[in-house]
Amino acid sequence: MDCPSPPISPPLRAHCIALTALLCLAGGCQLKTGLPRGLSLSVGPVNGVSIERDGHKIVFYGDPDDKLREVEKVFLTHHRRDVAWAALGLASREARVVAPAAELPYLNGATGFWDEFRGTRFHDYAQQSTKVLAKNLSVQEPAISGRSIDWRGLTVEVLDTPGYTRGAVSYIVELAGTRVAFTGDLILAGGKIFDLYSLQDSIEETETRGYHGYAARAADVIRSLRKVAAADPDIIVPARGPVIRDVQGDINLLLERIRRLFLAYFRTDALRWYWGEDNLEKRARRVLGDTPVEWMPMAVKLRQTPPRWWRKFGTSRLLVSDTKAAFLIDCGSEEVMRQVRRLQRRRVIRELEGIFVTHFHDDHTDYVQAMASEAGVPVYAGKELQDILQNPGAYHMPAMTYQPIRPVQALAEGQTLRWHEFEFRYTYFPGQAIYHGGLDVRRDNGERYFFIGDSFSPSGLDDYCLLNRHLLHPTLGHFRCLDKIAEIEGEYWLVNQHIDEVFRYDDEQLATMREVLQEKKRVIAEMVAWEDPNFGVDEQWSRLYPYGQQASAGEEFDLYAVVLNHLPEAETFTIRPNVPEGWSCTPAYAELHVGAREEHRVRFRITPAPHAQGLSIVTADVSFRDHDLREWIEAMIEMRP
Repeated sequence: MDCPSPPISPPLRAHCIALTALLCLAGGCQLKTGLPRGLSLSVGPVNGVSIERDGHKIVFYGDPDDKLREVEKVFLTHHRRDVAWAALGLASREARVVAPAAELPYLNGATGFWDEFRGTRFHDYAQQSTKVLAKNLSVQEPAISGRSIDWRGLTVEVLDTPGYTRGAVSYIVELAGTRVAFTGDLILAGGKIFDLYSLQDSIEETETRGYHGYAARAADVIRSLRKVAAADPDIIVPARGPVIRDVQGDINLLLERIRRLFLAYFRTDALRWYWGEDNLEKRARRVLGDTPVEWMPMAVKLRQTPPRWWRKFGTSRLLVSDTKAAFLIDCGSEEVMRQVRRLQRRRVIRELEGIFVTHFHDDHTDYVQAMASEAGVPVYAGKELQDILQNPGAYHMPAMTYQPIRPVQALAEGQTLRWHEFEFRYTYFPGQAIYHGGLDVRRDNGERYFFIGDSFSPSGLDDYCLLNRHLLHPTLGHFRCLDKIAEIEGEYWLVNQHIDEVFRYDDEQLATMREVLQEKKRVIAEMVAWEDPNFGVDEQWSRLYPYGQQASAGEEFDLYAVVLNHLPEAETFTIRPNVPEGWSCTPAYAELHVGAREEHRVRFRITPAPHAQGLSIVTADVSFRDHDLREWIEAMIEMRP
């Protein structure tokens, strides 16, 4: 039996592959399109692959159907919760767990990870996935690259293949003359990867921290793919999706897509302005080798003394009216407060009258509440930012402050404020991050400055941190920001809160950035295993809210599932929370109908066990269409003493 030619839906294709394998096993055959004798494939949210000898079994990835018995070992390629859950049942039935040695802290030490993370999740610049198991999974056999594992005459080769996670490995076995590779989430059928955001990481050779390392482990993916190709497997069985039969072809296709993505990305890399061209070349060589990058020319810059009516302190601008009243844009450090006090003592300013916040990052918000309370002034921000500023602990985003700002006076799109000889106009400006606004400041004498937070630099797009949620919809993300800039008429300057110089782009530069975004969107759409590329760049298209909260043992509390539907049409999503033993959840699951590119939420009532204490992790499964995502999202619940 052979599978029909494409097009074919993923469930039908998966069923066809599994049926082919079963028929092949039953007949003792080995077809070119089948699987080798002795190997069984159970297709589900995670692929379960078992090999049997003399009534004994080993399993790769896990048992998604929770039916296998007498399994001696289960092999994991990485620690991620959305795959490792499939091994939990086997481990509870005394199967020995084999997993990468480098990933043991996230398996044996999962609870330790969460204990530490509750103290480090604010001001987080590492930007690593939190899809870590809620409880420890004991690993009996660490898998170490270059060492083989022998089981009943079968040799399991271990390859070090980091990429999707830092310490991932792959396994290679030979059955009935067929070399089979188990590569986890390193590569999916069709030359794809599961997502892009999971590759965010630091870059040691340029001293780049994870926050600034755009999909930095793509360099590891490239090396790992070449290592797998050199091992010359006949087929690859990934952790999810169809079996890969054109191994070399799919590897080459993914390598080419990575190359195209980074050729586009580096053309408009905002960090070239901050760190220079040598730094960019070093970062580019990691993924592009000697292929040159055609950088966009720097924006026109105004290097003269800034207007007499503002002062810059760190990432803040203090606007000073002719009346000596002052208005602050962002306040990220105590030094800003000291400078405001100093100017008041010197009578350069009379009093502070308000604060506007461009975005939620700690270097722009850490001292907003302190400054507002001391001066007794209102804080303004876009309505899109209001909740994350007032309740930062309810979110899991990069570089967050733990200081709530309350109250925040929310501004709607296009809303204006008259302040002495100035007019302020708010616009939603989701460039550097999804929770980000811009303030168009016009002085009565015709001067016009557009305060854009951190969304652009003179060298281009500030989209180096994927976890900030840089969306690629036509009316969101940098696409929206470019439209807003293009709409400005007359003389204006862009103001980045970090940069002394103000700047603006010409029409060709605006077109180049739009072209780069379009190319990135095309490549990512080809590269990720989703119907829309935004699912592959947006880690939090589904999330639990609030992300962190306190609760009392035995007393119910609310937890919401929030879904941003990236599809161009309405879709129904099913959410099923997983609560700790002894807890209850009402309803047990919910269906959430979400319009095209809209965000909606559904409420669950959670009741902890009567004697619950310490920190607990609640996860939830999310499914829609052909996607069955187990243990996909999480929230941290800390019991009050």
